[in-house]
Amino acid sequence: MTNVTTNSARFLWSIPVGGGQKAASDARNFGFDLEEMIQYAQRAEALGIEQLLLGVGFHCPDPIAFIGSLIRSTKRIKFLLAYRAGSISPTTFVQMINTLSALGDDRVSLNMLAGISPIEQKYYGDHLEKTHRQQRLDEFITICERFWLDSCPVDHKGPHYHIEQGQLVIGYSNSKRHAPEMFISGNSATSMQSAMKHKACWLRYSDTVDKVAADIKEAVAEGVEVGIRMSLIIRQTREEAQLKISEMMNGADAEWAGVIEGFVKTCDSQAVKSVFDIATQAQDDWADDYIWTGAVPFRGGPALALVGTPQEVADYIMRYKSAGVSVFLFSGWPQLDEMERFTTQVIPLIRAQEAQLSAAGKAPLLEIDHVAEVDHG
Repeated sequence: MTNVTTNSARFLWSIPVGGGQKAASDARNFGFDLEEMIQYAQRAEALGIEQLLLGVGFHCPDPIAFIGSLIRSTKRIKFLLAYRAGSISPTTFVQMINTLSALGDDRVSLNMLAGISPIEQKYYGDHLEKTHRQQRLDEFITICERFWLDSCPVDHKGPHYHIEQGQLVIGYSNSKRHAPEMFISGNSATSMQSAMKHKACWLRYSDTVDKVAADIKEAVAEGVEVGIRMSLIIRQTREEAQLKISEMMNGADAEWAGVIEGFVKTCDSQAVKSVFDIATQAQDDWADDYIWTGAVPFRGGPALALVGTPQEVADYIMRYKSAGVSVFLFSGWPQLDEMERFTTQVIPLIRAQEAQLSAAGKAPLLEIDHVAEVDHG
């Protein structure tokens, strides 16, 4: 087992819907197979992934409904539950999370979102525009924190919620903390400020390392933990990585790309639009020597991919880390294959570099060194 320092990067993965896609350029294969997801979670746990993201949206199974089965079928791995405020009351939500906490000590985390599409929000009867959804999310989190961190009863009267003498018999069951770990997603300054306010991890879509370093500078200076979400393509040589990309993009589903393009036009999310802007501005689908944008038109924000050999990927991740990123949420094609490559070939290289820096007494934030330019073929 590789050494882990107190300043070690944290690695999370996205649990696939419909078994995960083998290519980045075809239509999504939506579906739900609980047994398949259990086996995936068990393999991720064996490989040392810290947490698995359970997404939210009309195309996904409701994560709260099945997370208990995943907890009971594994032993250590945590589950990052995505949730958009608005569907239920904060009291009901806290009650549900407290119940889940009894199934596994410190194994449920929360990824809080305001929603990315006003059209999709209306599917659920939510007609608020983005600014008001963000305000509601902040109010929602504040009430939840009062249930977890303050003494009941909870009284609150605000623009979106009115709670009178709120009480819950079942509390949050955990030996390590009084409330679940929280992530707040979004690329906007509002999301960053919310993460600061609630002492949460600011989870955002990625970009080139230089751009990420500039974007998160204020958050890092304020001591906010920062996470980025993206995909990985890891091969033993640059040529093999390029071949994999060519295979994935062969016969790309233009009709599906049109569906995604139409959806993005209706989004009011800065995070979503920023990644599509990166893809539009990229030269021949490369934002820099290691960041590939070719899958973004088919898969959206999480598809921005870090591409390279195990050493190149490890070095680039260390550059993100030196800029202040400490949490990495990855995906791949297929998910499990890329996860195995990353955990067995890349993580040991990262842990070795972290151990060397720790032994040398280096500060957590280091100056960014540029990786040499490469030929994409």
